[in-house]
Amino acid sequence: MLRRKNTVPVGERRADVARAAPTSVSVVMPVRNVVSTIDQQLDALAAQTYSRPFEVIIADNGSTDGLRAHLEGHRLADRLQMRWVDASARKGGSYARNVGVAAADGEFIAFCDGDDRVHPEWLAEMVVAAPWCSLVSGAVETHSLNTAQTQSWRHMLPPEMPYEFPGFLRVATGCSIGIWRDMFEKVGGFDVTYDRGAEDADFSFRVQLAGGVHAHASKSLVAYRLRDTERGIWDQSVMCGEGDARLYSDYRHYGMPRRPWYATVDLIAYLVLRNPLLPTALTRVPTGRWLFQAGNFVGRIRGSVLHRCFYI
Repeated sequence: MLRRKNTVPVGERRADVARAAPTSVSVVMPVRNVVSTIDQQLDALAAQTYSRPFEVIIADNGSTDGLRAHLEGHRLADRLQMRWVDASARKGGSYARNVGVAAADGEFIAFCDGDDRVHPEWLAEMVVAAPWCSLVSGAVETHSLNTAQTQSWRHMLPPEMPYEFPGFLRVATGCSIGIWRDMFEKVGGFDVTYDRGAEDADFSFRVQLAGGVHAHASKSLVAYRLRDTERGIWDQSVMCGEGDARLYSDYRHYGMPRRPWYATVDLIAYLVLRNPLLPTALTRVPTGRWLFQAGNFVGRIRGSVLHRCFYI
């Protein structure tokens, strides 16, 4: 029978998982065409309060914007022990993360993205959590890098609340994950076939189902950059919906429940009554938020058909 209680808050000591703090840490950053934003992230990594040295591996998934040339001789290259690695053989963040880890030297790996910005305590808080778990989920905030309008398009949980699939397992978001190398290798890294979203959830599930403990570090905070165009929010939401349907197809036999029918009914009513074609005075919903909900619904329908399941 599936056991769910393999999650612990930071600071709760578990004798069965406690280990010494990592002596070597690698930050792996999967990237593609982020030349306009990566310096913000590199500056943020250089400003970390973590007191020990760490390396930064830039796993480039086929950038065409001159990123490699931009990083050559970068002013922070030595300080961050920064290395660029070619991860272009297969498209996708999962493949890039796996290539990055293969090139890294650390026994503990922290993942972040090239278009976000980690807070100063991000790495230190993640490493503090590491001895008591196998995988650490960091937290995100959206007010630092996004306009008020863009923030209104997505509902994000407060930092102290970890993401999870109700009735199942916790999830670490791809922009802020920490994991011990031995556990990463035990589960085979990220699944490169998850190329339509949810690769971080799949990875989190596999770690926990393999007996790993998931801890949430609410002070390991990342400023997350949201999609700021209606097309962008639609494409992302459809992809997320497709990924959720695949997760259900893959993990229903492990106890992942189907979405309740009344949640689908409620969503359909929301999409009809809050339709942006109606006057805003009546709907009182930003168009971007409606698009995210609608796109996610469309994605779950597509994913259900593709993966031969029912998760809408």
